[in-house]
Amino acid sequence: MKDLYKADYDNLPPDEKAAWNYDHYQRTRATIDKYFVSHGLDVALVVAMMERAKESDIRYSTMIRLIDAKLLLPFSEELSWLESLFADLFREVLRPLPNENKF
Repeated sequence: MKDLYKADYDNLPPDEKAAWNYDHYQRTRATIDKYFVSHGLDVALVVAMMERAKESDIRYSTMIRLIDAKLLLPFSEELSWLESLFADLFREVLRPLPNENKF
């Protein structure tokens, strides 16, 4: 598996590869392989949170792509819609708060 992870790491787009340390990428890949075994509501929720976070950290784009590739089948339109709904919800609920008076 480590050879596969290394090859995938080497083939990342340049901007994503620059954001990753190889050891961290390898641990992340191993975690995705171990814990993301089926596409359900829990994965949709996690991916939606990553969709929100990818605006500030490009590594989440990599993780989303890895999860989607691993759990390609069965992929349902409903779960895709839920991911989008959750991402919109997180964007609204977790958006940065306006600056307040600082003491």
